[in-house]
Amino acid sequence: MITKKNLKNPIFCIVAMNENRIIGDGRNLLWHLPGDLKRLKKLTMGSPLIMGRKTWESIGRPLPGRANIVLTNSISWRADGAIVVNSFEDAIIRADEWIQNNIEKNKNITQKKIFLFGGAEIYKIGLKYCNNIEMTKVYVDIRNGIKFPKLNESDWEKTKIEHHEATNDIPEHSYWHYERIN
Repeated sequence: MITKKNLKNPIFCIVAMNENRIIGDGRNLLWHLPGDLKRLKKLTMGSPLIMGRKTWESIGRPLPGRANIVLTNSISWRADGAIVVNSFEDAIIRADEWIQNNIEKNKNITQKKIFLFGGAEIYKIGLKYCNNIEMTKVYVDIRNGIKFPKLNESDWEKTKIEHHEATNDIPEHSYWHYERIN
C-alpha cells in the first residue's frame, strides 16, 4: 500500500484551471496558452506523467522525453507509447521504475519527480500524496465542465510566480506554486 512516507519520489500535481475549477470538457483543451505549454514541458521533461485514458486520448500521442503512464479501468486498452496500468499503486511503481532505469542508463533525468497530469479522477486519487501543485489559473468564464477537486485552501501556501494579461486570443492567466503546509 502506498503512503506518503514510503514514496520513493515526490509526486507533484500540474494543472490548468479557471476560477470555477474547470479543467476541461472531456475532449479538448478549453483555452490555448502557448507560454503555458512551454512551461509545462520545462517542468515535466525527464519525468513520468500519470494520466487517465481520456487525458491521453485528448493529447493523442505520447509526450516525448517523459514516461506516459496511463491509468485505466480497462484491462485490454493499449496505446503506442503508453505504459498502461490498472491501479494508482501500479502507476507509482512503474513511475519509480522508469526513473530508476533512466538514472542507471544515464538518460536525461533532470529531476526525480512524478507528475499527476490529469484528469479529474487522477487528481482525486493522487492529490493526497502531493505536497506541491504547479497551477495555471486561467481567467475565462466557463461554468460547466470537468472540475479539479476542491482544495482546503488553509492546507496550502500559495505563491504567484507570474501574471499575464489577456492579449488577442490568449486569455489572462497566472502561474502559481502551491506547497502543502498541513
